[in-house]
Amino acid sequence: MDQYTFPGDDAEIYRHIVESALDYAIFAMDLEGTVATWSAGAERLFGYSAPEILGQNSAVIFTFEDQLAGAALKEMRLALTAGRASDDRWHVRKDNSMFWASGLMMPLRNDTGQIYGLMKVVRDRTRRLQQDEALRASEERLQLILKSAIDYAIFAFDREGMIISWNTGACRIFGYEEQEILGRDARILFLPGDREDGAPEREMKAALEHGRAENERFHLRKDGSTFWGSGLTMPLRAHHHGAGFLKVLRDDTQRHSADEHQQVMMREMSHRIKNSLALVAGMLAMQARSTKHPDVEQALRDAEARVGTIAQVHDQLWRQPHIETVDLADFLSSLCQRLEQSTSLHTVSVDADPCIVDADRAIQIALLVNELVTNAFKHAYCDGGGAVCVIARNNGGELRLEVSDGGKGLPPEFSSDENGGKSLGMKVVRALVQQLRAELQIEDRRPGAGFVIRLPRDS
Repeated sequence: MDQYTFPGDDAEIYRHIVESALDYAIFAMDLEGTVATWSAGAERLFGYSAPEILGQNSAVIFTFEDQLAGAALKEMRLALTAGRASDDRWHVRKDNSMFWASGLMMPLRNDTGQIYGLMKVVRDRTRRLQQDEALRASEERLQLILKSAIDYAIFAFDREGMIISWNTGACRIFGYEEQEILGRDARILFLPGDREDGAPEREMKAALEHGRAENERFHLRKDGSTFWGSGLTMPLRAHHHGAGFLKVLRDDTQRHSADEHQQVMMREMSHRIKNSLALVAGMLAMQARSTKHPDVEQALRDAEARVGTIAQVHDQLWRQPHIETVDLADFLSSLCQRLEQSTSLHTVSVDADPCIVDADRAIQIALLVNELVTNAFKHAYCDGGGAVCVIARNNGGELRLEVSDGGKGLPPEFSSDENGGKSLGMKVVRALVQQLRAELQIEDRRPGAGFVIRLPRDS
């Protein structure tokens, strides 16, 4: 082994010792707290270079709360009176991030024993603090976790997602024994698609922001099988920083399967209702063809159109994943396409924002649009053909629905008040507006007329 000669100057040796201690911040300050020396370890730990920190007061590395409390001055006084001052506290780096540090401050004496300054040694103990906090959190968790709760998977993981506790129920549901899962990433319990989509991160973020995060999704067992888990994630709080998260989850596969079966049954029911309504519409059409009275024929045709509109809602319901709701934009486009196909003289354009509404509300809106469009066919362009425009705007909690034409406008005898419009079509329109808790505005634009309905988005 090569031999090296020590420098003859003790001061040179001491400087080398200080500069080699990269895991420790070692610096000196005068009796006012002004930094006079700054080691390489101090630069590495706090982020300040020597030119940046020299001449500054050492209070800059204390938190704002400790500065207000005069912690730096108290520490200096204790070191001067007792010969040393140790502390464990949060310190602040140049980039404003914080770390938990153990520090020791001692007075500096000259050859005659006179104190001329102070020296401080600081070490980053954040990892040790996290371990201590994890230990304290585990004691808290022991009060929450009952070993008898075998129907529930109850486990905790840190801010990075690493599992730090695992109960008997988690072993039973997921198939992992405690010793093989501790220290592993909780993301392995999610399906690959959910992991790629960032579902675990969204769950942790929601728990931090709202105090809890509910989730229902498929989870992955050790053997690769899946189950439907109904879970709740809550943050585990600790001093200054969150220690991690606690998750309670149960296997709800049976309930989920029952819900899916119910969805299938409801979809089948909706399909059957649609078919029954189509049969009724067909009977009305047959009756209309057989009558010799024009007024009766028109009334039957109108009834057929109304029944057909309701049937169309059910047709869309059973074709989509969620049968309780309808996308109004898609539905209005389909409805108006059917209305346009019912005539060779008129065109119907649709400009609708995407908006999800419940099925009952969709039926009422569909009937309303059906009445207004067919009224425009009959009255705005009674001598020929023309265009009808349907616009739907989603303004947050309100929907604005407009049906307009470019025809001859409203007749002179038409009144826009509640008693105006004695036809069955207008009576149906006003009844539907009332059911929707909406406001109806009728505009005689000449050319044409406009019917503007403002209604709450939700019932």
